[in-house]
Amino acid sequence: MTKDYQPLGMPVSSSGGRSTASSATGSEANPVDARATTRARRLHAEAAVWIVRIDAGRATPGDARLARWCARSPQHRAAFDAALGQWQQADALRTRSATPPQRTPRARAASIFSFGFSAPRLAFACACAVAAIGITHYLHEADFATSAGELRTVALDDGSVMRLDADSAVDVRYNAHERRVVLERGRAAFDVKHGDARRFIVQAAEGNIADIGTAFQVSLPDAASSKHSTATLVTVTQGRVEVGNASGALQATAGQSIQYSDAAHAPASVPVDTFAATAWQRGRLVFTDTPLAEVAAALNRYWKGHFIYVRGNAATLRVSGNFAIDAPAQALATLAETLSLRATQIAGRVVILSAQDVSTAQ
Repeated sequence: MTKDYQPLGMPVSSSGGRSTASSATGSEANPVDARATTRARRLHAEAAVWIVRIDAGRATPGDARLARWCARSPQHRAAFDAALGQWQQADALRTRSATPPQRTPRARAASIFSFGFSAPRLAFACACAVAAIGITHYLHEADFATSAGELRTVALDDGSVMRLDADSAVDVRYNAHERRVVLERGRAAFDVKHGDARRFIVQAAEGNIADIGTAFQVSLPDAASSKHSTATLVTVTQGRVEVGNASGALQATAGQSIQYSDAAHAPASVPVDTFAATAWQRGRLVFTDTPLAEVAAALNRYWKGHFIYVRGNAATLRVSGNFAIDAPAQALATLAETLSLRATQIAGRVVILSAQDVSTAQ
């Protein structure tokens, strides 16, 4: 039996050891319809994220990843078309030319993303981003999960302790031969109980982390720093671990970190500030010369129901600081004041940060 603890004054979910995506019960709940609805919402959210990325300059209409995404199924392409249509409707500017109906999604996107944000378009972008954050919680009923702004500490059946960061999810798959934990999203730290003959393994993306007498944390790409944004990052705080995938294996000891991306690349050692990387376990966020866009992404994890979007050159401003994770609004106010940023609020939940004067802000 597992036990939940409430650390750092953050809320603990009251699911009794298992998170639930819905409270519907009885004959009225239709699992097939629920899955179809969930899939449609997920595709819409993913398509909206592609639209926002392109307009923000973080992807291009000709991006091969977008082409692959649209080619996955007719539903993927339809979701992109629908998101693109909503984007056009949200735009207050006149289009330069009519969009031919038979053009491909990438071609249509190329014509639409030729001018910047209007206020309605910006509002739509942020609404899409907020929806994309929330939708992940409906994709899979994980054994243990946290939402934005929620930390959770769980005592596993074998006596090991697992700490979940905000917006994270794991599945626990213990059997007679091994103790396996699957990190589905986010970040988690583990303090492994020894004296059990079964190996303790954390599965994350396309790799496995095997405990060899240790405490460590694992961050999937969406929870790692920008330097490792496409890689899973393993940071050891005590003892030793072995990190492996299809291309090889590597061991790390306390104070060391290993990253890996896909099965085609073997795990590799990387320099990481362990104190900063594990600060969330102490209720803090520590940044050293970190791009503002990355800082905003970190704050979004801890500010439930809110979204911070950084526009233009402000995204590259550098930040060094130490903030409390349970006070994201205060951290935002500090950033806006010290970096001379313009903070625009939309519907009281979305904050757009932009530089008032790039030359002086830098």
